[in-house]
Amino acid sequence: MIMSADTLQAHRKAVTMVDGGFDPLHAGHVAYFRKAAELGLPVFCNLTGDHYVSTKHKVLLPQEARAEVIDALEPISFVHISTDTTAAVLRELQPRYYAKGKDWEGRLPAEETAVCEELGIEVVYLDTVLDSSTQRVRDFLNVESLTEQVSKYEDFVQNQSAEGADAYDADYFHAEWRDEANSYQLETRRKREGRNPELIRDVFQPKSVIDMGCGPGNLMYFLHELGVEADGVDFSQASKDTAPPEVADRIRIGSVTDIDIPDNSYELAICREVFEHLRVLDVQKAVENICRISAKYVYVTTRFHPAPATLFDVTTEFEVDPTHITLQNMDMLRLMFVLQGMRRRRDLEDALDWLKKGRVLVYEKPGAA
Repeated sequence: MIMSADTLQAHRKAVTMVDGGFDPLHAGHVAYFRKAAELGLPVFCNLTGDHYVSTKHKVLLPQEARAEVIDALEPISFVHISTDTTAAVLRELQPRYYAKGKDWEGRLPAEETAVCEELGIEVVYLDTVLDSSTQRVRDFLNVESLTEQVSKYEDFVQNQSAEGADAYDADYFHAEWRDEANSYQLETRRKREGRNPELIRDVFQPKSVIDMGCGPGNLMYFLHELGVEADGVDFSQASKDTAPPEVADRIRIGSVTDIDIPDNSYELAICREVFEHLRVLDVQKAVENICRISAKYVYVTTRFHPAPATLFDVTTEFEVDPTHITLQNMDMLRLMFVLQGMRRRRDLEDALDWLKKGRVLVYEKPGAA
């Protein structure tokens, strides 16, 4: 039976939950399901959706089709296509057992471990690890060796070039090449922002904010309307010239990679839809600079490689915007924050990603008050 999220509570303490993407489905998965069924309860399969699978490799079988195939297997009683984190599903479902492959022993995500301990969910590690979907895909695609991957990444990075500040003039933000959804006119952006300004206020409750790569200051203005005053940085003079007068004086002209702002100056540093415009080398510099300026939180959105096969996959998106020169694997960008000593806040990412686009990153500076 394929279930919706609003029916999970009806099966609390009555099922064994298995979890994964299962794309492609293989014999190791079937062995995992059979072993889970031996625990004596109906098996509930929490199927991670296409967004998660696409972070590993290109989706082979769409989530609805995967759900139907898994639902037809004899050991499975229930299938749920997850649009939330596994920890959130565990909290809602509260299964009697959470069954994982033995390869997860000692490395189960902290959020899942905490929920299981809090709610008395028994984690059972099953010795059924026979194969890997990701490895099968890589073998099929003949993914290159790590050395070859790094060499190609190096070539890409060394040969990148980016547009200068003059490219981001008033026409860039407002000209007819943009369709209505992408225009930077204030009221058009208000519709596109939706709940974002309120979520920034409510999730972070920041005392001081800086918007790095603020463009014409629209987000700054929407936060201003909510009583949150933000400063901005952008390297285009047109951003300051076309910004609403209420925030224009708060915009500094400079680069997100090296703007001269003291360490720990702002409780929240925002950088949205900027990194795709930068060279990889400048993304790294920007991450370092933003983390330095932040006293507590960093909130980032950007466009990622749609289907990376390796950590080092990076591409462009000229069909959307001719200045979109860097779409990385999300994990590569995460690694840049890790190397700055930042700690991921998955809970805040979930709260901010209300449209479930999978483009939100939130990091916290350890030891921040």
